[in-house]
Amino acid sequence: MNTDTLSLALDRDSIQPSELSMAALMREINLQKRPNWLLRKLMNALEKKRQEKGMGWSRAWNKYDLNVFRTHKHDMESDRDYVKSVPSFVSRYIKSAPSLYNTFATDLLDDPACMAFTFYHNHDDREAQHEGLTLSFGRKVLEDKTKRDRLDIILEDLRVGGRVDGLVDRLRIYACPWNEYKNGKHCFSLVENRIEPSEQDRIQSLYDHCIQVYHDWKNHENRQWSHWSARYIDYFGPRSFIPQNTSFN
Repeated sequence: MNTDTLSLALDRDSIQPSELSMAALMREINLQKRPNWLLRKLMNALEKKRQEKGMGWSRAWNKYDLNVFRTHKHDMESDRDYVKSVPSFVSRYIKSAPSLYNTFATDLLDDPACMAFTFYHNHDDREAQHEGLTLSFGRKVLEDKTKRDRLDIILEDLRVGGRVDGLVDRLRIYACPWNEYKNGKHCFSLVENRIEPSEQDRIQSLYDHCIQVYHDWKNHENRQWSHWSARYIDYFGPRSFIPQNTSFN
């Protein structure tokens, strides 16, 4: 039976979504005629296949163990003041990386085709809970418009005793050129689970700036990124916890 040519009468005993092709999954999702529980299964099967192929915006570090509760979209030209400190910030923290990553980051941030978002999230794994945000930059790859070059800065505030204190406790940066990623190579990553006192003010300044802009924009509909499909993706949705003293009230 060719499942790609049928309008699937899916129920709980039907073929597993993971066995369907991407084309079949996309067709069934776009119809939006299935129960929500099934659309969620279909969407997450599709997201897994896209992840395996490196398609779209998603990468492991801005997906797993995350609950993205709001997304703001940016224009690199009109939002210049918002992102103006990013190039020097990134350059400082990836200076120990091979030169190709430094060149990549500079080129991406200077590219008129660069797209930018800020994702606001909870991060809940076996070791700890954080709230935080991801400054996310990317562009379509010329030879394949389904693929993306990616650069992410992730700033997070540790939850202790049910509270956060508004201070950045963890910094992560990922520089991911598609030409490296497609060959299975590891993209550059920096993970600082303890911020050195000498760096706290610099990192905190970026976080505080982003938090201020969050509050300036949180009620502006034109700033919100939304798509109906996000309702069925596991890492998008209402907050799984709201710590006391949250920065995102």
